[in-house]
Amino acid sequence: MERNFAFVVPASENYRPAITAMFNSLEKLGNKYTVVFISFRFGELPKVSFPVERIEVDGECQVRGTAIERFNVAAQVAPKYEAICLLDADMFFLNPVDLFFDIASHGFIVTGSDGMVIDFNRDYQERYSIDMGSDSFVYMKLHTTAPIFISHENTDWFEALYNARRIDGWDDFLYLNLLGVQMGKDKKMLCMAPYKFSGIHHWQLKPATAVFEKGGIIMTGTEEEIFIVHGKYFDKGWMKDLMPTMERYLRDEQIGERGELFVRNAIRILMNKFVEFLGGPECLPWLQDEDARELLSTGSFV
Repeated sequence: MERNFAFVVPASENYRPAITAMFNSLEKLGNKYTVVFISFRFGELPKVSFPVERIEVDGECQVRGTAIERFNVAAQVAPKYEAICLLDADMFFLNPVDLFFDIASHGFIVTGSDGMVIDFNRDYQERYSIDMGSDSFVYMKLHTTAPIFISHENTDWFEALYNARRIDGWDDFLYLNLLGVQMGKDKKMLCMAPYKFSGIHHWQLKPATAVFEKGGIIMTGTEEEIFIVHGKYFDKGWMKDLMPTMERYLRDEQIGERGELFVRNAIRILMNKFVEFLGGPECLPWLQDEDARELLSTGSFV
C-alpha cells in the first residue's frame, strides 16, 4: 500500500547547493514521498521525479521566513499526511527513513538525540517563563534541531512554539524541548543516536563514532547505519573551520594522531558524498581554489 508521507524543508537561495544535494540524495534512494518546500526567495528547484509542493513565504527576514515559518507550515500541512518529517535545509540522506515515518504515523515522535545532558535550571526556566517544578531540571532525552518525524496529532507542539513570545531567536529548540516536556511529548518520543541521525556537535567526526567506509557502505564508528548527514558542506568558511574545530576537540580530550586520522577520513568521506549528490566538484566553484585542492582526497585544506 502506498503511504502518504511528506518531508517539510525551508530554504533561501543561498542554500541552493544544499537543497540540490538533499533532493538528489532522496532521488537516489527512490523517494516517492512529497517534499513540502518552503521557499524564501528561492529560484528554480532541482528537477526530481517525486512530488514537490512549493509554498512561498514573504517578508524581509530570512530567519523568520525559513527557520521560524517552517513550524507554522508543518502544522498546517500535517493533516494532509499520515506523518511528516521536519528538516533543515543542509541535510542529505544516506539510507531510507520509511520506518521512522511509519512509527510517527502511529502517534510517536522520532528525532535525533542532542548527544549531551543539559540542566534546564532556573535561568532557562525564567528565560522562557516556564516552571519545570524545581530549580534544577537535568534532562537527557533531548532531540536536536532536526529531523523530527511527527504526525498531525502532535503538531500542536509546533504551534505552541510558533505562537510563543519571542525570546532572542525563534529557531530555539531548547525552548521546544521544554514545551515538549510540559505537553508530554517526551513520553512518546524515540531519540536516535546523533551519529546516526544528524551529526550534531560533530558526532559523525569524533574518533569513537566517526564515519568510515567498509565494503562500499558508509557507517558509523560503531558500525551502524547512518540515515542523515547534517552540515554546511557547501560553505567554504564552514568547511575550512571544521578541522581546526576538531583539532581543538582532540587536544582537549587528549586524543592523539590516530584520532586525527579518523577525523580527516570522516570529513573526506562526507565531503565526497555531498559533492556526489551535488553533481560533481565543478558544481562547487571554491573546490577549484588553491587551498581546497586536496580536500576531497585528504579531508583537509592546504
